[in-house]
Amino acid sequence: MTDNPRQLAFVTLRDIQRRGAFADIVLDEKLRQADLKDADRRLGTELVYGCTRRRRTLDAIIDRLAKKPAHQQPPDLRIILHLGLYQLCFSSNIPPSAAVNTTVDLTKVNNLSGLGGFVNGLLRQYLRLVEAGNSLESILQLPENPVSRLGILHSFPDWMIKFWLEELGESQTQQLCDWFNQSPSLDLRINPLSTTLETVETAFQQQEIIGSPLPKLPQGWRLSSGVGAIRNLPGYDQGWWTVQDASAQLVGYIVDPQPGEIIIDACAAPGGKTTHIAELMGIMVKLSLSIAPLDG
Repeated sequence: MTDNPRQLAFVTLRDIQRRGAFADIVLDEKLRQADLKDADRRLGTELVYGCTRRRRTLDAIIDRLAKKPAHQQPPDLRIILHLGLYQLCFSSNIPPSAAVNTTVDLTKVNNLSGLGGFVNGLLRQYLRLVEAGNSLESILQLPENPVSRLGILHSFPDWMIKFWLEELGESQTQQLCDWFNQSPSLDLRINPLSTTLETVETAFQQQEIIGSPLPKLPQGWRLSSGVGAIRNLPGYDQGWWTVQDASAQLVGYIVDPQPGEIIIDACAAPGGKTTHIAELMGIMVKLSLSIAPLDG
């Protein structure tokens, strides 16, 4: 059990790489075992997903600043460098000094204290370049070839960038890369038969969780990125809300179900839209999954 969000991110990323497992599955396991405040859970979550999302870019920075390229660095050291560089490059709310010092601390906690000086030097070298006015693009010294340039800068494989360029052109590919690299939000659908949007908003504010209503969706509420474990959010146990994307919520309003109508959802799995339709009809339901043999 850990009470350090950066150490949680380190062991999670290490397990993801060693086991070849999905990030969300490993992160959920680690969050269950951790003893962290909600804010620290959100930080740990952001670091795990951020380092996973930006891995190619972070490796490219190591390639530029270290004597050995990223793939030749010891695996644990490489993860620690990713964590430090991600905070310096992509986390605007973390002071650079805190990012550097806490990353050096990770080397001590994880039996790499002899490499603490190297980690400190590389991170401070990056900071000096930024303070001298260098952009990330200039630090990386990106190639002119748009496939490699966009792939390295935005951390996508070349084959994917090549496909987008052929289909969309360079300007729209750039926009698409920027959009994909945004930290994802979490959309909730408030159950009006259990609570109100105002009650949910107050509960989130009390835990300093940032959110806002979804336009044109009376029951919709969007949380910003890095909310941590969903089961720990206010209202989870009470059934106040369901996780449902804004586009999926819109379907219920388009159907416009009325009390007493018979509505058949012919493609319900796991049933989010079905329960929404029921809520709009004033019917309280509990979602459950069952598997039955098909006749004929």
